[in-house]
Amino acid sequence: MPREPIPLIRQGGFLEAEKLFILSYEGKVSEKKYFEDFRKSEFFNDSGLIEVISLKRPSDKGSDPINVKKLLQKAKREYRFKKTDEFWLIIDRDDWETIHNHDFSSLVEDCNAEKNFFLAMSNPCFEIWLILHLKDINDFTDEEKQNIIENKKINASKNYIDKVLGDLLGRGYNKRPNPKIFLPKIKIAIERAKALNSDDEDYPKYIGSHIYKLAEKLIKEENPTA
Repeated sequence: MPREPIPLIRQGGFLEAEKLFILSYEGKVSEKKYFEDFRKSEFFNDSGLIEVISLKRPSDKGSDPINVKKLLQKAKREYRFKKTDEFWLIIDRDDWETIHNHDFSSLVEDCNAEKNFFLAMSNPCFEIWLILHLKDINDFTDEEKQNIIENKKINASKNYIDKVLGDLLGRGYNKRPNPKIFLPKIKIAIERAKALNSDDEDYPKYIGSHIYKLAEKLIKEENPTA
């Protein structure tokens, strides 16, 4: 049965895709740009069977994990998605627990209670996923890893992890990841992130990113060798 029109699908997208991935982000720039660039790249599974929808957060809504989830719930209510479609929360751990008293265990339970809701959290933030494209976390010293997880402000506009990423890039980091640098290395980022989650946690308690769980579903499969 044909899918009902969904205005959220971008022009030129796969209107009859068998599965949609609806993404709601905590950040306004970096995450959205990364996944939209991924969608347009040669590394995306362009078989026509899947499509990605990035939700736009209203300017009057907060960026905390609860509001990120509510945006997904609103889209789910307003449009007739299929039972096979997946709804993903792309969020950071940051200091939501320690300062703002967010209970991530409850958030996991809420996602499990919804149909096809998934959590892709990064600890401390999305930039750790970008770093995994460029360097294995185990190659950092213990002191460097502690600084990464604390991710303190180093000036008015940058945290420690921004400096680490900028140093790896050799040109600074402006919150707009360059697809030519990162996307060719997405498979190694997936493998590095998976290795950090050997205990199969619901969300990363230490340094890590579960964005790999989503990326694995979107990446183009390699053709089998003859």
